[in-house]
Amino acid sequence: MRKAWKKIPKEIDYEKEEQLQQEPLEKGDLPAMLLAGIISIFLPVVLILILLIGICYLLFVGL
Repeated sequence: MRKAWKKIPKEIDYEKEEQLQQEPLEKGDLPAMLLAGIISIFLPVVLILILLIGICYLLFVGL
């Protein structure tokens, strides 16, 4: 872990970052980004809502 941490550059190379942004997307990049967004944002929000609705249901309806 320490070896990998030491390899991280301390300063941002803005020219390299700009060059990476100029590169076109590959064929499967957009679906992969959408899937990652759904998995990392949408699913946890839905699970939290289900949990809150379940708690409210148990509080107001009773066990």
